[in-house]
Amino acid sequence: MGLAVWRDISLLWLIFLSLIAILPVGVVLFFAIKGMHRLRQLTASFLSLAQEKASLVAGKTDEISRKVVTPFIGARARAAQVNSICSAILTRRQGP
Repeated sequence: MGLAVWRDISLLWLIFLSLIAILPVGVVLFFAIKGMHRLRQLTASFLSLAQEKASLVAGKTDEISRKVVTPFIGARARAAQVNSICSAILTRRQGP
C-alpha cells in the first residue's frame, strides 16, 4: 500500500468525521424550520380570531365612550352658548 492509498483513506475518514459533526446540527435546523412553518400556520388562524375580537372590543369601547361623554359635551355647549349670549347683551358697545 502506497502513500496515495493512505491519503485517500485519511480523506474519507475526515469526511466521515465532518459529516458526523454536522449531521446533528442539520437535523436540528431542519426540524426547527419545519416547526416554524407549522407555528406560522397556526398563528395565522388564531391571530385572525384575536384581531376580530380586538376590533369588536374597540368598537364597543368607542360606542360606550360616546354615550358617556355626550351629556358633558351638550352641557358644555349650552354653557358656552349662555355665556356668549350674556356677554353679547351685557357688554357696552363703543360708539364710532
